[in-house]
Amino acid sequence: MDQSQIQEIKTRSTYGVIFLFLRNIGIQSISIIGFFLLTILLGPSEIGLFAIVAESVSILGYFSDIGLASALIQQKEEVDKRDLRTTFFIQQLIVLALLLAVAIIYPQISLRKNYGSKEMWILISLCFAFFTASLKTIPSVLLERKLNFKLLSSIDIIENLVFYLVAVIFAFVGFGGYSYAIATFFRSLLGLIIIYLKSPWSVGLAFSLPVLKKLFRFGIPYQVNTLIALAKDRMSNLLVASIIGRESFGILSWSQKGPRIPLSFTDSLIKVSFPTFARLQQDKLLLKKTIEKVTFFTAFFTFPMLAVISVTAPHFISLIPKYTRWTPAIIPLYLYSLSAAIAAVTTPLTNLFNAVGKITTTSKFMLMWTILTWIFYPLLSIKYGYIGTASAALVVGSSSLLVWITANRMFSVNIFTSISKPLLSSLSIIILSLIINRLNLNHLASLSLKLSASLLLYLLIHLFISVNEINWLKQQLAALFRQRSA
Repeated sequence: MDQSQIQEIKTRSTYGVIFLFLRNIGIQSISIIGFFLLTILLGPSEIGLFAIVAESVSILGYFSDIGLASALIQQKEEVDKRDLRTTFFIQQLIVLALLLAVAIIYPQISLRKNYGSKEMWILISLCFAFFTASLKTIPSVLLERKLNFKLLSSIDIIENLVFYLVAVIFAFVGFGGYSYAIATFFRSLLGLIIIYLKSPWSVGLAFSLPVLKKLFRFGIPYQVNTLIALAKDRMSNLLVASIIGRESFGILSWSQKGPRIPLSFTDSLIKVSFPTFARLQQDKLLLKKTIEKVTFFTAFFTFPMLAVISVTAPHFISLIPKYTRWTPAIIPLYLYSLSAAIAAVTTPLTNLFNAVGKITTTSKFMLMWTILTWIFYPLLSIKYGYIGTASAALVVGSSSLLVWITANRMFSVNIFTSISKPLLSSLSIIILSLIINRLNLNHLASLSLKLSASLLLYLLIHLFISVNEINWLKQQLAALFRQRSA
């Protein structure tokens, strides 16, 4: 790979990170406000209902393309019309088969569980969303291969804005759980229309056995990992929901919302890392440096946000009288925050293994996490309820330290060194908050002081201990803007 190609990848990757970061700020701002309003208008039971149905339908997504879309993104050579149409054809066959299976199985489940029209319409809307998502796969793949995350980011923001706007309006006028179904229909249809207007392709059906074999070489091992992830995450969540009930599952959904915010912000780094790692896999030294930068900045943005969310959540709940019904979610939130900190650093590493063809390595870790999940989630959920579920998440997440050790062995990357500075400065935020608690201020004053003091302390610490990293980021941004203005 020559220097001009390396520079192009670096520029596109940095540009993609910026737009995905801005996209996530937009999405999370919308999501936080929308979810907050919905949790005032709707109770834990209705929040839990939507979460359970959403988990059920998301299972279909794991089977929707058997890894072919990821294989197209990872493919070194350019994709052609035959590649795209073969992938599209196979995917649509699978999607239609899965929707047919839902149509056959759901009436039996509905009868046994005594479900009503609310559950049915939420399911129908989510199945519609699943179908439209499959139609968006090829345009999305083409944009990702070009590292054109600006357009993808814009579409995501529009979809989320429409979803929460419609959901809140209909919940406010009294539609209850039906609001989720109506909002899902609007979001899915609008997103499909926009992406085909902005990223059209020559839609068609084809079948090429050589293309299928080529894609399967990466796609099938990749899909094995996704199927293991299915058992680890989605199916285990449904098991937990059956153990602790709809209302407790709603409390868990609330407690997970906060810790997921920082993860979604750093999703820009993680999303760009896969195609970037894939294109740098021939240059070992540059790949190593890229991994170090990705893990540092992932921790740099994620760790302090998790710390601030944890120390301010009790004050936030207490400020709104109607919101005190979510007080039981505070302890699970602490546990999920710790789990999220570990996951934030681990996800780019599993992306790295996949991008350089070490799929079996990822499979082994996924299998380990799945076994641990199915041991600890039901065991602790039965004994301690939703607190046990959150505790199990932390136990399983802690095993990710083995991934960090493996990355060090394969790529000579010391993850502990990469995250040490963000970790130290984030711990200082927690210590500062404990000191503020001793001042016995009211909730509004404590919340304001913790937010402002935490931000100031974090920045001051990094101005002293992360000078090289901050200067590198400034240089990348300056180079990017110079190139864009040239």
